[in-house]
Amino acid sequence: MTRGFEMSRITLTSAARAALHPDEVVFFDWHVTGLCCADAGEFSVRPLRRSRLPRRARRLGGGPVYAHPVAWVHLVELPVTVDCRPLWRWRRFTTDLPPDAGLRCCLGRPVMGEHPGR
Repeated sequence: MTRGFEMSRITLTSAARAALHPDEVVFFDWHVTGLCCADAGEFSVRPLRRSRLPRRARRLGGGPVYAHPVAWVHLVELPVTVDCRPLWRWRRFTTDLPPDAGLRCCLGRPVMGEHPGR
């Protein structure tokens, strides 16, 4: 499935790249929010040491970005920008995805489109 990797458009801002330690990657995790459907959920993004990556993590794009397999399916064709905003001593990684991006994908509604607010 190399075609999926070519379609990935994940961009790290300079602040996000600078905030990553040499042994870290950006990881898109998946959190189940529905009781009846395992694929109803939401994304979170965080730094993670390469040695702590789950075995099933899949690479997104050519940079240091990985995703949970369910998150990967939803993110592989989306243009996503990852930024890092320092919050005191902590690093807070954020994306330009809508807050309910994962749930909207699962319900068959586009994340990006003509009317993102609908």
